Amino acid sequence: MGTEIDRGFALVTGSGSGIGRAIAVGLASSGFPVVVNDINEDTGNQVVAEITANGGRAHFVAADISRVDQVKDLFDEADKVFGVPSVLVNNAGTPGKFSLLMDMEDTDWQKNISVHIDGTFYCLREAARRMSGNGGQIVNIASIAGIDGTVGSAAYAAAKAAVINLSKTAAKELGANGITVNAIAPGMVATPINQKLADQGSSFITSALEGVPTGNMTDPGEIAALVVFLCTQGKSINGQVIAMDGGASITANIDLFMLSYLGKTKKDDFR
Repeated sequence: MGTEIDRGFALVTGSGSGIGRAIAVGLASSGFPVVVNDINEDTGNQVVAEITANGGRAHFVAADISRVDQVKDLFDEADKVFGVPSVLVNNAGTPGKFSLLMDMEDTDWQKNISVHIDGTFYCLREAARRMSGNGGQIVNIASIAGIDGTVGSAAYAAAKAAVINLSKTAAKELGANGITVNAIAPGMVATPINQKLADQGSSFITSALEGVPTGNMTDPGEIAALVVFLCTQGKSINGQVIAMDGGASITANIDLFMLSYLGKTKKDDFR
């Protein structure tokens, strides 16, 4: 582990696996005491064990960030263990399911809104209140779907677009308090599930990557490295949305793939 930073702790929501886990481990390696948050206690505690085994400091707090009361309790417990928050990474999310807008169920829409928008807002607001006067860095994990929209993911895309604009607004409001707010917009990420599918030669992964100019998924470690940079060396970077997608967001191929995946190949199929 690196030399411990003489600052407050880093809280990473949804850090029991995947991108969140990589970010938590990366911040701990950079010297931050890390609060690991997830709704899954088993995976959350596994991440804590991984960090502490490598000489870092970590504490797990179970909380559903879509519940404002649980968010306050999350920060209260984190404060008791490590003191003042210095970094917040809003990573917790739900993938929902692929469906065209007219076929989407209300429950899928509401779940995306409650986790991605409400949860991100609750955590951002709570962190800002506690960071005020001390400064800090907030990084929200968005998605390229929130930049241009994605066929078959209306709820997810709308929610991530809200995260992006919430990040920009917060950056304008909180900068004077020494708090920076940025968003990272990943494309297809090599999470354990996606990597397993790729290793098995999944046609879904293969076809999806045809829409990525670099032809590969983004490694969670790359996202973690950017988060660490923003929270340690990039403190003049504020209000930015950084796509990490191999160039997928500059092509139209991803939507063509989604249309094919959903069995819709022409405009008439939407009627």
